[in-house]
Amino acid sequence: MISFIRAILYYLTVAVALCVIGVPYMLIRGGIFGQWEKCTELCILFFRVVFKLFGIKLEVIGKENIPAERNFVIVSNHQSFLDINVIWPSITICAFIAKEALWHIPVFGWVITHIGCIPVHKDPRKNADIGKRVVERLSNNYVISVFPEGHRSADGRLLKFQNGIFRMAKENHFPLLPITLVGTGERLAKTKWAFTPGVVKIVVHPLQTPESFAEKPAAQLRDEVFEMIESALPYKQAELAAANADASKEA
Repeated sequence: MISFIRAILYYLTVAVALCVIGVPYMLIRGGIFGQWEKCTELCILFFRVVFKLFGIKLEVIGKENIPAERNFVIVSNHQSFLDINVIWPSITICAFIAKEALWHIPVFGWVITHIGCIPVHKDPRKNADIGKRVVERLSNNYVISVFPEGHRSADGRLLKFQNGIFRMAKENHFPLLPITLVGTGERLAKTKWAFTPGVVKIVVHPLQTPESFAEKPAAQLRDEVFEMIESALPYKQAELAAANADASKEA
């Protein structure tokens, strides 16, 4: 019951702050000063405070892999609505690529349009220019996040990656920063209304530059990034530990 109440309070806190603080701040910073790409900077402070109030501790591993220049696309696993909230204070502010249905949500749709997010439509013909739009955002000092699983994993196991972002990275020559989010699904689950305090670990893997994957097919790049992200997930580490233990016994 307590975890259910926490979940309700968390969603209410974010929704009220979005309407009462976020929208006016965006109208001033974006509408008046034209700094739309910086509108989410306030989220860094906001979520640091909110996470303290709700008992979430962020642990970032591999900070040295975060590029200084804001011209990359974050590729991450997806377990929870917490995922973007976690990325902002731990990695950097960013826009994201997401299903077009989110743009129909009142207020929220307006917000994600103006912070540079890019919709993915059900009709593939409407998605033909997404790669060019990503490049345009990157050239305007945005960072973009994408979840190539397409939707949230219910049990924390990594789902099959879709090809789109890897094909676009090769065609448009932009770098990919793989990260693994560990624990967001346990803190705020997909399958139930429950918010549980605890640690969220963010593992930042080495940047994949266009030069590093220039000679690789998009499918190979996809599979390598998949393996990189999966390697830091608890179930995969448990599998590797068991395999190493078996190998030691045989030796």
